[in-house]
Amino acid sequence: MRHIRFLLIILAALSMPLTAFSADFQWQDIKGESHSLKDHDGQPLLLHFWASWCPPCLSELPELVEWRRQHPDVVFIPVSLDKNPAAARQYLQQHQLQLAANSGDNREAVQLGVRGLPSTFVVAGDSEIRLRLLGAQPWGDEAFSSALLEKLTQTVQPDAL
Repeated sequence: MRHIRFLLIILAALSMPLTAFSADFQWQDIKGESHSLKDHDGQPLLLHFWASWCPPCLSELPELVEWRRQHPDVVFIPVSLDKNPAAARQYLQQHQLQLAANSGDNREAVQLGVRGLPSTFVVAGDSEIRLRLLGAQPWGDEAFSSALLEKLTQTVQPDAL
């Protein structure tokens, strides 16, 4: 039932335009403390949405964790959209995946522009979403990694506005 409700939320959101950035997006860490994108103003980051019930999410997690290990300088915020945050923590522990067990709200994620899972947002230092990636990504591919890192450091030129 929860999967159907989430899919209905996603389908309803497809008609909504992608917002450039939502500074109000918040998530909770494993201790239940709230964090916000505002905490990272001026820093480029990757915001990654996943769930323990999502097969494509689970298939990409090992490569994603390895990519994260290889790029410790990148601010990387994984957010589980599991209704029960314990399910995400349990999955990560069972599979010995070193990834923060943050949890987020489905509605806020949809407002940000999440249209399916997994979803990864490249947010540049100027707080603009530069890229939205939907579906499992080839985190182990060198060309993909290079393009992603370039997008993270890309800035808007005043002449381009």
